[in-house]
Amino acid sequence: MAEHTSPSAATGGGGRRRVDEAARRRPAPLTVLAVLIPLLAVAALSLVRPAEEPPSSYAPTGAPLDRSTAVCPPRLPGADRLRLASTALSSGDLALRVGGDEDTERLRAGVAARSDRSTVVVDASGDLAAGLVASRSGAGSAVGCERPTPERWFTGVGASAEHASTLTLVNPDKGPAVADVTVWDGRGLVDVPALRGVRVPGGRATSFDLAEVAPNRDALAVRVLVSRGRLGASVVDVLDPIGRDRPVREWLPSQPAPASTSYVVGVGPAPADRTLTLANPGDSEVRVALELVSEESEFAPQGLDEVSLPPASVSEVDLSGVLRGRTAEGVQALRVEATGPVTATLRTQTSGDLALSAAGPSVTDETAVALPAGSKRLVVAGATAPGVLTLRAWDQDGAAVVRERRVEVDPATAARLRLPDEAVLAQVTLERTVAVVSLEVSDRGLSVLPLAPLETTSQVPDVRPAQR
Repeated sequence: MAEHTSPSAATGGGGRRRVDEAARRRPAPLTVLAVLIPLLAVAALSLVRPAEEPPSSYAPTGAPLDRSTAVCPPRLPGADRLRLASTALSSGDLALRVGGDEDTERLRAGVAARSDRSTVVVDASGDLAAGLVASRSGAGSAVGCERPTPERWFTGVGASAEHASTLTLVNPDKGPAVADVTVWDGRGLVDVPALRGVRVPGGRATSFDLAEVAPNRDALAVRVLVSRGRLGASVVDVLDPIGRDRPVREWLPSQPAPASTSYVVGVGPAPADRTLTLANPGDSEVRVALELVSEESEFAPQGLDEVSLPPASVSEVDLSGVLRGRTAEGVQALRVEATGPVTATLRTQTSGDLALSAAGPSVTDETAVALPAGSKRLVVAGATAPGVLTLRAWDQDGAAVVRERRVEVDPATAARLRLPDEAVLAQVTLERTVAVVSLEVSDRGLSVLPLAPLETTSQVPDVRPAQR
């Protein structure tokens, strides 16, 4: 008799198998914990931010300038007139050091004048500091009294019997100052032990006749790098040609630093002998393209080829033929476009005068100048964009002789603005552009003064207690 399996038994066996299979598929509690605990730990760590370390240094903050210094170099023969001014147009006393003596000069309505032969250091404080400007002039020469800076470049310096230059370093402070003076000629760096680690005592001036300490027939370039304290640096250039022509001399303007694009503003009258001196302080060859800048355009005239400057070298370019005749009509500046940073100075020489123009600094906002006597013109070139120049000027009584003259300036052009002869202080404001501004002065000779940006603020260090 055949056996039959009951339905209940069959069903019970299948259920146990399904329960066993489900139990095998469900993860064990320990397995779940083994997975969840690391995940929770990672999630918790992601929510924890490490404590930020406090900065160890802070950027300086700007503050209104409350102290300013200008250094007027020693006189040239007949150049005894000093013009002191402040664009604040306030009355007050300036502290002076004339040679080794202390003195003061009273500004009335922002202007003053005096005569001195020695080096003069001008200190302004309070409201007079922000717009302090000064100049020295007379007998056909003029120079701006510059603020002490850590670095100055002088190009076209001479150290021979026919072309000699004298470098003067003035320490405006009580403590000693130290500078290294580097010299380049047409072949490279020149070793001049007397100009290494020059120490200038507080309140003193030191001069070097380069024909004595570094005799050389080449054109030279000089960098003054201050490593301690503050120094005002100036150079007097003297040409003493063989023959009956009398020696001519002028202050050589400085350049703040080498640049790939620069403008030498102030070409001077024709006819004259013109020499452009270029210096390449770098370690690679540089190619330099020159263009003339007139009131209508910038252009490269025929016969003006590209100049190649070997590394660490100085070269002269004769521009007498280029800057003559119809080509030179209306030319106010030179544009120097190089493949690397260079410095540049234009020397304009006639039988009785010497004028020197250096590549000027860019003015982004304001500049000002204490005006020497004579016929005066402002020349503007190198505008980076279409903008507006505003000119104001005052006479020796502080009265406005140019209340507000607005002139449009455009890129690739030069603008020339004549100043009243009675003006002794001028202020220039630029809007929506950056440009190079120079002053041309004609008084028994031509002088060119590059104008520096007007400093109205100072950087105050942010010093805080150390975090422990």
